[in-house]
Amino acid sequence: MWVVEKYIGNHTCNIDRFNENHFNLNVDLISLVLIPHIESSLTYKVKECITSVAQVYRYTITKRKAFLERKRAFEIVYGNWDKSFAALPKYMASLQHFNPGTIVEWKHDRHPDFTQIIFRYVIWPFKPSIDGFVHFQSVISIDDTHVYGKYDIKMLIAVGIDANGQIFSLAFAICANKSQ
Repeated sequence: MWVVEKYIGNHTCNIDRFNENHFNLNVDLISLVLIPHIESSLTYKVKECITSVAQVYRYTITKRKAFLERKRAFEIVYGNWDKSFAALPKYMASLQHFNPGTIVEWKHDRHPDFTQIIFRYVIWPFKPSIDGFVHFQSVISIDDTHVYGKYDIKMLIAVGIDANGQIFSLAFAICANKSQ
C-alpha cells in the first residue's frame, strides 16, 4: 500500500482558468459579491456583474448567470415581490394608524376558479392633502411610473398647484397596468 506523506514540487493545476459551468460558483455564492454594489447603486448592470465576479473569482460567468445573480442580490437587499405584496395591507394599515384621517381604498376581485384574491388597485390620499384640496387651482395632473418585475403594475400620483403656486401631492395609487 502506497501513502503519500509529502509532495515536493510545483503545483501544476491552472486555477486561473475554469470551465464555463463552474459548479462551485452558484447563483447564491456569486450574489453575495454583488450585494455591496446593489446597495450603492440601483442601476447596477449585468455587464458590471460579470466584471465584479471576474475581479473576485478570476472567472468569467455567462450573461444568464449574471442576470440570475443580480436578481438574487436584489432580493436579498430589497426583498422579493411576493413578500412585498403580502406586506402591503399591513403597510396601508400603518399609514392610516400613524396618519389619522388618511383614507385607503382597495379593490380586490375573487375569481371562482382561484383560491387567491386578485388585486386591482389601492389608492390613498393623506389627511393634509384632503384638507388642502379646497385651496388648489382647478388643474390636477396625474403621473405614472411602471413597476417592472414579476407583477405588471404601475404607481400613480395625482398632484395639483396650491394657492402659493407650489406642487402639492393629492393622492397615490398602485394599480394593475391594464386597469379600467
